[in-house]
Amino acid sequence: MMALRYAIVSGILLATLVPASAADRREARSPDGRLRAWVKPVEGPAGASGEPATALWLTDTVTGVSRQVFRGSGSADPKRNRASLANPDFSLDGGYVYVEADAYVTSPAIHQIDVRTGTARYVTDGGLYGVLRNGSWRGYLVVQQHRYRRDGAGSYDPYVVVRPDGSQVAVVPGTTGLDPDRPLATWLRAKGWTAS
Repeated sequence: MMALRYAIVSGILLATLVPASAADRREARSPDGRLRAWVKPVEGPAGASGEPATALWLTDTVTGVSRQVFRGSGSADPKRNRASLANPDFSLDGGYVYVEADAYVTSPAIHQIDVRTGTARYVTDGGLYGVLRNGSWRGYLVVQQHRYRRDGAGSYDPYVVVRPDGSQVAVVPGTTGLDPDRPLATWLRAKGWTAS
């Protein structure tokens, strides 16, 4: 299932299709349940989409103590623009939180934030569907990327699997058509895999 994400770029209203699961993810829990990651609007320039500047926060679910881990900041470089963070999801070991940030007119970018140091690192372009929780690619990310057809006949938004370092492993079979969501669900089910 897809959802529309709206953005205003250079005064033009744009609509981008993103995975509904990612569009709806407001917070995430670490695999051990101890931490809750969430984004909060902060003072500062808005991101390229017009969304407010945000910061990534962690709350210890046992003590109730919250702390800001990373404050987003803008950049003309799409790979360094982290003004508007969204859709947090933990790595399997709980040491990192993956977030989306404004990047391109056609898609966001995914960044990895270290929960101890607050260091952010660009991973790849695209919308984060989730982190694979089991199977041979356990810990890898399922990402929806915007691509252009080689023959010039438009664009498509396939799901791809990438390692945490951003290197691509595979394009999910069947997701290069007009409705990539159903083939993704079928592929995950056939493999017996789940994604957060």
